[in-house]
Amino acid sequence: MRKDVITMTPRERVSHVLEVLRATSHHGFPVVDQIDCATDGQNIPTYGHLKGLILKSQLITLIQKRFSFRYDLSLANLQISARDANCWLDLVPYMHRSPHRVPLDASLPSIFHLFRGLGLRYVIVVDDENKLRGIITRKDLARFKERRTFEKYSVRELFVSDFET
Repeated sequence: MRKDVITMTPRERVSHVLEVLRATSHHGFPVVDQIDCATDGQNIPTYGHLKGLILKSQLITLIQKRFSFRYDLSLANLQISARDANCWLDLVPYMHRSPHRVPLDASLPSIFHLFRGLGLRYVIVVDDENKLRGIITRKDLARFKERRTFEKYSVRELFVSDFET
């Protein structure tokens, strides 16, 4: 589970969205009510209540339609004025309000079946209060293998909070 999650709030400045999009290669960003990176006793950050998920492609489309007349421009070539960069984007109408999520104590086999069955890229990890705690990607799951030795097959149930990147 990745604990260093890049999040958005329901309203973001265009300059911040562009900065995040240019600096990361993530395909989606959890939307939380407030970005508060406090940690609990297990050193797992708490980011605020999960409100939804917004995709990178949605953010790019929003910015291009609002601030550019050419849709073939890449983010690197997109130039906006300081006034436009200071504008606010309301992400609520465009975000997915119920993204796939798992509880903090979800078992690894159940998460694996969720990824395989639905073809997910990532799943969001929340606690009992629906506060964002982390995100699990396909890469995180690819690190684990089943153990077979001399016709013996062993499976140990792992929990999300047991592993980290």
